[in-house]
This record gives sequence, C-alpha cells and structure tokens, in this order.
Amino acid sequence: MILIRYLMVGVANTLVGLGTIYFAMYFLHFNVVQSNAIGYSIGILLSFSLNKTWTFSSQDHITSSFIRYLLVLGIGYAANLATVLYIYSHFYLSPYVAQAIGILPYTAIGFLGSRYFAFRTQGRSSAAENKLSNKAVFDKKSVTPCMVDVSIVVPCYNEEAVLAETTKRLADLLQQLIIEGRITPSSRVYYVDDGSRDKTWELIECLAETHEFVHGIQLSRNRGQQNALLAGLLSVEGEVIISVDVDLQDDLSAIKEMIEYYTAGYDIVYGVRDSRETDTFFKSFTAKAYYRLLGMMGVEIIYNHAEYRLMSRQTIEVLKEFSEVNLFLRGIIPQLGFSSAIVYYNRAERYAGESKYPLIKLISLAWQGITSFSSMPLHFITALGLLVSLISFLITAWAIWIRLFTDDAVPGWASTVLPIYFLGGIQLLCLGVIGEYLAKIYSETKRRPRYTIKKII
Repeated sequence: MILIRYLMVGVANTLVGLGTIYFAMYFLHFNVVQSNAIGYSIGILLSFSLNKTWTFSSQDHITSSFIRYLLVLGIGYAANLATVLYIYSHFYLSPYVAQAIGILPYTAIGFLGSRYFAFRTQGRSSAAENKLSNKAVFDKKSVTPCMVDVSIVVPCYNEEAVLAETTKRLADLLQQLIIEGRITPSSRVYYVDDGSRDKTWELIECLAETHEFVHGIQLSRNRGQQNALLAGLLSVEGEVIISVDVDLQDDLSAIKEMIEYYTAGYDIVYGVRDSRETDTFFKSFTAKAYYRLLGMMGVEIIYNHAEYRLMSRQTIEVLKEFSEVNLFLRGIIPQLGFSSAIVYYNRAERYAGESKYPLIKLISLAWQGITSFSSMPLHFITALGLLVSLISFLITAWAIWIRLFTDDAVPGWASTVLPIYFLGGIQLLCLGVIGEYLAKIYSETKRRPRYTIKKII
C-alpha cells in the first residue's frame, strides 16, 4: 500500500510539473530553462509534502527530511541518466524505450531512499495506535462478571438467504453467554426489516414463532440502513444494545469481549476490523482514503469501524436527543462523549446473498458523512475562489503588460476561451457543493419522520 501511494504521488508530481512547464511556456512566454526550473521546483515541493504527510507519515523535522529527500532524488536522477545512456549506447534501442527502462532504477531508488533514509521516522497509523492503547485497558481477571440484559439489533433488507444461519449462530452465542452467566436469559434479538421486497419479513415472523428470543420490527417502507438501524436502537429494550450486520461478516464472538468492556465500565464499545484482507484492492484503498479524508476534514470517526458496536442504555437515551434527518451514525456516536473502548476482530466473507451497498450507495454514504459533519468543503471552495481570482488577476495583468509594452500580442481564442471555461467550471463546482448543503438544510427544516414502524413482534 505504501508503494501504491508513492507511485500515485509520482503521477501527481508528473502531471503538476508538466502542467506548470507548459503554462509557463505558452502563457507566460518563459524560455525552456525557466519553465522547467519552475515546473521541477513545484513538482518536488508537492511530492515532498505528499510523501512526508501521506505516503510515509513521517515525523522527522521538515528541513532535515527535505535535504535528505533532495539527495535521494539526485541519486535517482543520476541512476536514471546512467541507465538511459548505457542502454542507448550499448543496445541501440530507441531513446523512448531507454527512457522508459530508466524509470525503473529511478523509482526503486526513490522509494527505498524515501522510506529508509529521507523519511526515517514514520508514524504509526491511527488504527495501530488505537490498537496498542486498547490492548490492555483493564485486567479481565479483576472484573467480576455480572448478568447483563442485552438486545441485539440486526437491520435487514432482502436477506432471506442468510436469516436462518444468522439466527442459528446468534442462538448458539446467546446460549453460551447465558450459561457463562454473562447475560440474562431474557436477552433478545431484534431483526429490523427495512421494507424488504422478498420474504424477509415472513421469515422473521416464522423465526419469532419458533424462537423465543427472536423479535421483529417492520418499517412501512425502505428508509435505508442508517434509519433502519436507528429505528432498532431507539425502539428496543435492554440494558445494553448491540448492533450488528445480518450478513455474518462481523465476528459474533467479539460480542463476548464487548460485554466484558461494558462490565468494566465502558459505555460504548466499537467493533473495529483488524485488517481488510477480504476486501478487493479497490475497496480497501478507497475505504482507507475515505477515513483519512474524514480525519483531515475534522470529522471524529473510528478508523475501520462500521456499525458493529455496543451501547449502554444511557448512551441510547442521549442519542434520542439527536433529531437530525441526514443520518451518519458513525459520526454521531463518537460525539456522545461517553467512555469508549475498541474490540478488534477479523471480518469474514458474506455468508450468502449479495451486498446491499454497491459502489453508488457507498459513495452516497461517504458524501453524507463529509457534508453532515464538516464545513470544510465550504471553506475549501472559498479558498479556491480566492486562488482562482488571484490567478485571473495575474493573467489579466500579464495580458495588459503584453498589450501595452510589447509587440507580442497575437489575437487568438485561447486567451479568451480557456479562462472562460476554467472560471465557469469552478463556479459550477462551487455552486454544486453549496447546493448539497442547501439540500440538507431543506430536508432538516421539513422535520419529516426518519422512519415509520409498521409492526413490532
């Protein structure tokens, strides 16, 4: 993953550097040497800042690490040039092929030199820090087990293929915890049917008739996973409420450790994935980038945590006071402010059925989290507007200078059309972001119910 981020920074460095060179040559009329000097300088500064903060999370002093980084780049460029010249002179290959081969030693030296020399002191990820800090939060032997009245909330949408197996595993878990004296015999499971179109609700009714611990909550229509989960959290009884996905990807055995943390005095216990080995590369990369983006925007969120968590009755009562329509529970729960702990578990493959969160829904949930808990996009477009205004002012001043003091003014469409398209695109982007926030204000002011319960069994 570190290598992938390093290569991405290299691509960004190349694009920005070349863009700067061409801009300086064709718009500012700098010569080739001046344009390349500006382009390489900006590219090096960009790659250094991204590699230090994002790729390697270096904690080294900025001056010393920058000097070491320049030395690594110098060695890399020398190796690149030597490779190109050697291949071109000895194997008589095309200069383009020689240059392409020369990229290999440059990249290898750049990556290894950056990782082990330029950015030697690398910070641990937030997940690793949380993991270390929660490794020995309390001495389990010193905690006296007590019986806890537990309700498990399981949102469901078109899950008839997995419900029977989920019920079987939950029954085994509850039976084991009751025998160990950790939960009361009246502990229960609530399946929340989020307007399923298959036979999910009929199956829940059948399971409720044959299993005393199974209950069901049927919503009048599909309201989305966040609202369905909230309906369960705010409607069920119990001293402790545990939310879990129905697809059996969450390790149910972690519930035992969650209850131990609650017994030790923690009001909220987050279930956090220990790794993303079961995810595809695309899903793993985008998820990690998303959590980092939320952190950069000031959103308080638990890294690699979804909806698998334990909450005490006290925290549920406080959650009821949050009446916002645009729900993002992963961002709301940490704001409750109660004592919390983390339980790590390995996430499995989905037992049956298909994911109810395709790419479009994942993007929608991600955008919901950003716009519901951060005003950073608004600040960003303000800064972007100022930057564009500054660039436009400089281009205007440059055009006036060329027109009044030189004979190089050549009428053409580029100097007129390109700024218009550029400014128009920025304006549309800014209006789109503002429109998203206005839409949220609109939905909040209507105060419509977030869900409607049709039936409880």
